[in-house]
Amino acid sequence: MGADDLECEETVSKVATRPYRVGDPQPSAHPPQIPGHDASLSPAWLWLWAKTDRNGLSRHRGGPAWNSLLAHCLDTAAVCGELFDHYLALPARTRLTEAFGGGSTAKARQTLMLLVALHDMPGKATPANQLRFPKIRDRSLAAAGQDWRVAATANGLPLDGTHRPAPPHAHVTARYLPALLGCLCAHCTGDQHTPDARHTALHTVAALLGGHHGHIPDSGSIRAGETRLTPQWSGAHRDLLHELARLLDVDLTELPDLIRPARACVLPLFAGLVVHSDWIASDETRFTYRTPDTTGTDTDLWWERSRAEAATAIQELRLTRWQPAPLTWAEQMPTTPHPRPPQQAIIDAKITGQSLVIIEDVTGGGKCETAQYLMHRLALTAGYHGAYFALPMCAASEQVAGRLARYLPAVLPDSQNANLAVVHASAHASEIGQALAGAPHPADPGLTNLTTCDGIEPDEDPTVLLDAWYYQRCRGLLSCFGVGTVDQIVLAAQKSKHWFLRLYGLANKTVVIDEAHAYELYQQRLLGATIAWLADAGASVVVLSATLPPHQRHALVEAWCAGLRTQTSDPRPDGPITVVDDLGRCRTIVPRRGKSRTKHRTRIRLIADPGPQALATRLLTQHTTGVTTVILNTVARAEQLHQAVLDQAEKEGWTQEEILLLHGRYFERDRARHQASLEAKLGPHPDPELKATTANPARPHRLILIGTQVLEQSLDYDTDHLYTDLCPYDLIQQRRGRQWRHLLNRLGKQHLAPLTHVLWTPDASGLPRLPRVGEPAPYDPYILAATWHALHEHMPTHAPLTITSPTDVQRILTTIYTDPPPTGTTPIHRLLHSLHPHWLRRLREESAQAEHRELWPYPDGEPTTVLNLASGHSQGAGDDDNPLGARSRLGTPSIDIIGLYQHPNRVTWDPEGREEADLDHYHPYKDSTRYRHQRRQLILNTVRIPQYWIGPKGLPHPSTWTAPQGAALAKLPVLLLQPDGHPVDPQLAHLSYRPHTGLSRKTPPENG
Repeated sequence: MGADDLECEETVSKVATRPYRVGDPQPSAHPPQIPGHDASLSPAWLWLWAKTDRNGLSRHRGGPAWNSLLAHCLDTAAVCGELFDHYLALPARTRLTEAFGGGSTAKARQTLMLLVALHDMPGKATPANQLRFPKIRDRSLAAAGQDWRVAATANGLPLDGTHRPAPPHAHVTARYLPALLGCLCAHCTGDQHTPDARHTALHTVAALLGGHHGHIPDSGSIRAGETRLTPQWSGAHRDLLHELARLLDVDLTELPDLIRPARACVLPLFAGLVVHSDWIASDETRFTYRTPDTTGTDTDLWWERSRAEAATAIQELRLTRWQPAPLTWAEQMPTTPHPRPPQQAIIDAKITGQSLVIIEDVTGGGKCETAQYLMHRLALTAGYHGAYFALPMCAASEQVAGRLARYLPAVLPDSQNANLAVVHASAHASEIGQALAGAPHPADPGLTNLTTCDGIEPDEDPTVLLDAWYYQRCRGLLSCFGVGTVDQIVLAAQKSKHWFLRLYGLANKTVVIDEAHAYELYQQRLLGATIAWLADAGASVVVLSATLPPHQRHALVEAWCAGLRTQTSDPRPDGPITVVDDLGRCRTIVPRRGKSRTKHRTRIRLIADPGPQALATRLLTQHTTGVTTVILNTVARAEQLHQAVLDQAEKEGWTQEEILLLHGRYFERDRARHQASLEAKLGPHPDPELKATTANPARPHRLILIGTQVLEQSLDYDTDHLYTDLCPYDLIQQRRGRQWRHLLNRLGKQHLAPLTHVLWTPDASGLPRLPRVGEPAPYDPYILAATWHALHEHMPTHAPLTITSPTDVQRILTTIYTDPPPTGTTPIHRLLHSLHPHWLRRLREESAQAEHRELWPYPDGEPTTVLNLASGHSQGAGDDDNPLGARSRLGTPSIDIIGLYQHPNRVTWDPEGREEADLDHYHPYKDSTRYRHQRRQLILNTVRIPQYWIGPKGLPHPSTWTAPQGAALAKLPVLLLQPDGHPVDPQLAHLSYRPHTGLSRKTPPENG
């Protein structure tokens, strides 16, 4: 459907008078005389309310119980102006200038401020909505509402009579604002004989304003915003509009001609700017309420206060564009001042302005530092306000956040402070979240808790700050700097609540996507859609990968150019470094080979899995020195091997402390502790000044580490010996990247190539035993078979296979992902051809799931319309399990469980009973400190289980589990444990939890 499908049909009720049209005489500052109205009183529209003091903050300061609609409009306009000046990236601001100012930055700023101010007008300025104040449930507010009604009526606001229930005020704005701004179509005038004079852009803007609560309304919702308006109410709308235009210095007669949103990206950019401005202006801790009886009626003073409070709010929230100075690599990276060959190749490329950069290099090759260098250079040359780093999992973001916190002070200008947000579901439980919550010892000396920072002197050194404002839903991406999961990028191109706000936040940044090879096709498709939007908005994207299959690289370039509406000069670049500019010009960069080839060579040996007992014996007897890591594909296999090793450890002279287990089924507090301990022991030297020259003194003489996929991504640890289950070859390379990651820990042995053992289980025919088609499994059986075939085919008879990166890696990846599969008559070829159709069907299903949800800026080559962007509750919020709504990933559905411990007289967060669990209800604003602390504790005690555990043959539904009383646990699944880790509820007897081994399920047999 096009924008013209916002039908201009006659509806049930009509505006009682012809709406104001651009060109009509300007009304006076006071409304028309109303019978019984004293002209000496203040204008009636000054008594329209926008917000009531539900949290009591205004009255606590001695202020009024309600805030004027004009005051909130002015506050929002002032915030918009500050964001336009200081926050928006220069490319995004240029696009908004083209769409709302005819190329004039000053006019675009004024136009946007007025439009943003109108997000609640006329929606809240209707009799049905205004009469909600005296009927509010809070008795104190209801009494204030009665006082307001008396005063408002005395000042001419027509509140008498009965009215239908108020439609959503945002939809009322979408319905009536086009007419108020000058559209003369039949729908706006109520005259079906009016010649077609529809101003499509005004209807588009009104619909976007109608989405400021998260969902852009469709045409039906806008029509349902119809309400009864008397001449007096229509006059109040016109007068309030003109007062806003006067204060903002906007010429309403030229406004319709200035609004020309031609680019698709302008729609989410504008919608995001509206919500961003509204949320800040609605912060009662930063903006004061104003009413005519408490503040006076001089609206010029109101506007002056709005501007002052907006400027302070933007400064306090650190919503200011990064202003980097030119710096060399050594100045940015003082602890690693000498760039490696791929890093030097990026430096020499002198990438300038908007770009897509794809970097393929071995794990541990310094891609994160390269991305940091690029985010600085792109901010310098293109004017971005910061960057967002996207990782595959929540756990991975903690490490990268720490790196950024240490990096930013070196590259921020003197006295500039940056806000660094952690953006994922467990952010409150992260170490950075702990610093935010006011912990006495922040996670990193570079992190400062903004909530306890009294002030920053202008001459202080740059500091990385954290503000609690960003930990509320959807706000993290608004921070100039952020680290989180890739889910935020995947959701940015799907209809869901506030989806456009995610896109708006990302569009002002350099977006870094790490571990690009690790995402399923569904995510790859949606990443492509978001990249197209970002390209249209002028953002830059940096993609990092250790092993990127050629088809993924080509798809990324194609998506980028789709957003630019151009064709690339090279549709099939080879890498390892690919750069595409804002015109689609593509160049490939091949770094020179460094002196050390250790990290570029791998020896791989296929070995038949002897079973947990025999493998345990091998680990304990053959690897008596060094760190040995075993990465298995399922939690069940990891638990079995771990138990087998423990059973034999004492016999072979090992202690339990030398045998570790790590997987994804720990409470967050235990997982974080294990991960921190792992990196402290097996990572580089903890002192940044020594990590490049000195081995880690805490590294143990020997250790056996057993785990699952959590060990393969973004953890900075180093292992000597590596065993891995058969998995897709690109992930074998990813896992191998943890082997000899820090060569200083292997002094005297750098000349050898590491040996990776790939475990596989033969069936009766000698082929690998694979998961059954269609059953839950981490990896598709076809890709596993193709990986085994590619390795087996090249494997020497009596020696490991030696692979050199990137040449051999790309050749093997091409063999595995080729379509059709390799031809031949051997059993493995027949197996591949039998599995291939199922693989293709799975890809089609994932592609269809993505196609059902994805939003592209230029479908069929034409700009998308606002109706294509409309959403509703059926699309969900992007963070729930709605099967029909927006989803960041497919895979096996899961359930988050809260774990608590039952002691004789109390319930605690910990098995020792040291910290009692406070389960009372706390208001997020009225009691924010205790609310944030409680939320953090709940997240720290959360563990995720597969949904297929629940069912007739498994666990009963969580709603039937024994749980303690507590308002904070409403509707949350709770696993109540005894101090020894066994559940209190006898129907859960086959579950157990141990802080050192995680959640286990003994019966029935586990699938994964």
